[in-house]
Amino acid sequence: MADVEGIKVANYDLKDRGLYYSEKYSIPIIHNNLKAPYLMLDSTTKLCYQTNCLENNFNKGKFKTRISNFQSESHIKKAIGYSENTQQTILDITGGLGHDAFIMALLGEKITLIEKNIGLCILIEEALENLPTEPYFSKAKSNITVINSDSRKFAQKADEFDVIFADPMFNSQKKLKKTKQMEFLDVYLEEHDDPSIDFYETEFKRMVVKKDLRSLSGIIEDPAISFKGRSVKFDVYFGGAL
Repeated sequence: MADVEGIKVANYDLKDRGLYYSEKYSIPIIHNNLKAPYLMLDSTTKLCYQTNCLENNFNKGKFKTRISNFQSESHIKKAIGYSENTQQTILDITGGLGHDAFIMALLGEKITLIEKNIGLCILIEEALENLPTEPYFSKAKSNITVINSDSRKFAQKADEFDVIFADPMFNSQKKLKKTKQMEFLDVYLEEHDDPSIDFYETEFKRMVVKKDLRSLSGIIEDPAISFKGRSVKFDVYFGGAL
């Protein structure tokens, strides 16, 4: 799996952020572009690799539209067993760009997001850092803890969470038209992991696996229930720690 090998601070006002990430993740500050993946801190933070860059801004583009309608996320709400009267603890074992985690945090859930790729962790942290100052954004931000790790290290703690959430990318059996973000991640990550298979063997309470609508399950057994949208589905499994 590729990962960032340097941080370039293109905007001097962000030098402290650059030093923070450099120390936190043991990544050097660089002054020139790399052939290897690197992070560029500018007015918009970018993860760059080869000739392309990836942005992750929660407040613009298609995801901004999704955020503005987060209460309408009926499939994910049903899948996680959402109740406006109860805050759940959710372990997101495939953090990615943090989009689903942020939606669930906006809904009031307490999210522990695990992502083993440092570059993606920083993109998530930057997206959270650059949110507008509205109270509901601040509250959602406080509901998310981002951890750089292999989520399998948390497998023995699965029963401590109300929900295990997984989105193993690129799992369709058919060739699909990918967004620019997905195309970048396909090249950058090189390989794609599905820890939900490992977590299925644990004492989880409830596990939600988000997949392309036409994909097969990586888990042998059929889900207890599946909530299907236009292009994705949320397969729900119930475990022994109930």
